[in-house]
Amino acid sequence: MAHFLSLLPKNRTNFIWLLLIPIALLTGFYTPSIISAIHSTKHADLPLEPSQYCALSTQQCEQQGVAITLDTDIAKPLKATHIDVNWQGSQSDKLMLTLRGLEMDLGIVKFPILKQKDGQYKGTIVLPICTYTKMTWIGTLTDQQGNKVYTSIRMEK
Repeated sequence: MAHFLSLLPKNRTNFIWLLLIPIALLTGFYTPSIISAIHSTKHADLPLEPSQYCALSTQQCEQQGVAITLDTDIAKPLKATHIDVNWQGSQSDKLMLTLRGLEMDLGIVKFPILKQKDGQYKGTIVLPICTYTKMTWIGTLTDQQGNKVYTSIRMEK
């Protein structure tokens, strides 16, 4: 222990500078990565008005010529919900349903919706569980060309 103490600078100011310089260098090195991570988690590309979302249920919802139905009106957490999509003119082999919680941040979930032989798209959605008894999931259904339809799914325990 005495040997370690002899390695420390005798002047406290020098010791503080020896600590601050590496901290400043590390902060400067990692700051751009941290800032880009913060900006990438923002959801500014989603509309704010609920009327702009296609509320998915057993009733066919149509937005921009894309017709979407679920096999249930209200999804249950951790239970499979089946989705059918009729996207006329889409050349994509699959669609991507990307959702995030509106009332609670549970991260982003993604579900591939695969093209069937008849040209329709089908997939299965299993939403994560949350502490709220009711929750809305909002997001986008996107084809491989980047075309988007805004969707919402109501979930209840």
